[in-house]
Amino acid sequence: MSAVWVEWIGYIASIVILISLLMSSVVKLRWINMVGALFFTLYGSLIGSTPVALVNFCIALIDLYYLYQYYKSTETFAFINADMDSDLFNHFLSINREEIEKQISLEALKKSGKALYMLRDNNIAGIMVGDRKGDELEIKLDYVTPRYQDFKIGEYYFLRHPEVFTDDGIKRIITHAQEENHRKYLEKMGFKRVGTDTKSYEKIL
Repeated sequence: MSAVWVEWIGYIASIVILISLLMSSVVKLRWINMVGALFFTLYGSLIGSTPVALVNFCIALIDLYYLYQYYKSTETFAFINADMDSDLFNHFLSINREEIEKQISLEALKKSGKALYMLRDNNIAGIMVGDRKGDELEIKLDYVTPRYQDFKIGEYYFLRHPEVFTDDGIKRIITHAQEENHRKYLEKMGFKRVGTDTKSYEKIL
């Protein structure tokens, strides 16, 4: 392999490691960091530097170990009613306001009829706010904090345990996507777009 290509592998490894450190999600950080470490392992081998190759191979193994521990762990999830006039709820809104308002304004959110905390291992991981009309639930806000944005909460409720909704008589969930990332999330959770030129999505349970 030419010296130019070897040098580029070193640059790529450095860039990937840098990107990993920008991740707010620990899982994403581990995955990307592992890829960067493997590139550095290859780079160290190509330039004949055993310490560089060995250390980065060990880093990749450490990332792999923690990812394995993460994916095999059994977590608990729960919905807890939230009082929208409480100090705790307002504090949650204030510290996450910028991200929340990508889905809905705080003024419109406060007019909703029901709010729930989404707990993950007894930690408040996010909030769900909406209105119930008969057997239909309109979700106006489904927000998870950056630490828990790995789809596990959505997968738990929308894909693996829809009975959380159906046992309460809910047969249809509708919501609205204001940005591309939210649309991708809804589609991953099994929601279908209502019509073609619309931001509305539905999930039939």
